[in-house]
Amino acid sequence: MSSSFDNGDNSHARPTKLQDSTIATTLSWSGESGAVSTNPIMPAAIFGTPSSAKKGFTEAGGFSAAQIVLNVSQSTISTQMAELESRLGLKLCRRGRSGFSLTDDGHATYEAAKNLFRGCDDFLSNVNERRGSVSGELRIALADSLVGNPDFPIEEILGKLSLLMPKVTISLSQADPLTIERQVLDQRTHAGIHNFPNRAPGLRYLRLFSELQTLYCGRAHPLFERDDAGIDESEINRHQYASRSYYGGSLKSGLSQSQSVNVQATSMEGIVAFILSGKFVGHLPPQSAQHWLDSGLIRAILPQRFSYTTRFECVLSAGMRVSRAVDIFEQVLESYYPQGA
Repeated sequence: MSSSFDNGDNSHARPTKLQDSTIATTLSWSGESGAVSTNPIMPAAIFGTPSSAKKGFTEAGGFSAAQIVLNVSQSTISTQMAELESRLGLKLCRRGRSGFSLTDDGHATYEAAKNLFRGCDDFLSNVNERRGSVSGELRIALADSLVGNPDFPIEEILGKLSLLMPKVTISLSQADPLTIERQVLDQRTHAGIHNFPNRAPGLRYLRLFSELQTLYCGRAHPLFERDDAGIDESEINRHQYASRSYYGGSLKSGLSQSQSVNVQATSMEGIVAFILSGKFVGHLPPQSAQHWLDSGLIRAILPQRFSYTTRFECVLSAGMRVSRAVDIFEQVLESYYPQGA
């Protein structure tokens, strides 16, 4: 692969179109940082359109949904797909009244495109590391409602990362634990922080902190005005329980054996909403409950009996070379949570 570099502050290298089945990549040069970066990959000879288009509509699940993801019209996506299929000489997808689906060739091309993006990321990371520059992107997926937990000073951690890697773009997202593990395995996410009761092959886990989970009810709930001493455990189990939707709603304390678990939420905000309705009990961490406690809208129920702790960990890819940015992130985490302790 060849590329030209212009050492001007705001100039960019011109894309070089390669012949046959090779891929042309648009590279840019930053005179201030001396770092190589990449614009969207523009396949020259094979792909007549950004390969992110195919990746975008594949992950969105079809042309209609991909309009929002790619910010282009459905007709444009359809035209680009037709051109791509023509250049490749392959039928990549089926679309019609029955819906959207990838062909076998489409699945293979999609996987190849993901490998292409990962390869370009590795290339840029390797080149910049050789130049002594840490750049690129650090993608971290988190559980929701972690801000405010005194045992996880995320604002301090992000501040240190910004000082250590000023040229790295840090992207935060929110996801459930199973999604985080899949994203790290697929290398769509570099690291994830959540509670992971299971262990997935190909991943490694760093112990971080524990978080208290306390059972609450809302002001309109029948138990709200009751004294704890007069509440029987079996009575609590007869009330409807608001559970976390991941792991099929089973990720809750074994102390609570509610016979009626018919609502689930993907976030702490959802659990709070169910509790405030006065129809459900549910577990919350302190930072999610404090505001509502201070407002007198919720109360804890038998905290000595029905509270439990959840262990949070950082999940990373195992057995694969990690970028310098991921390595620094891991070092920062270990400065707060020594793994040998």
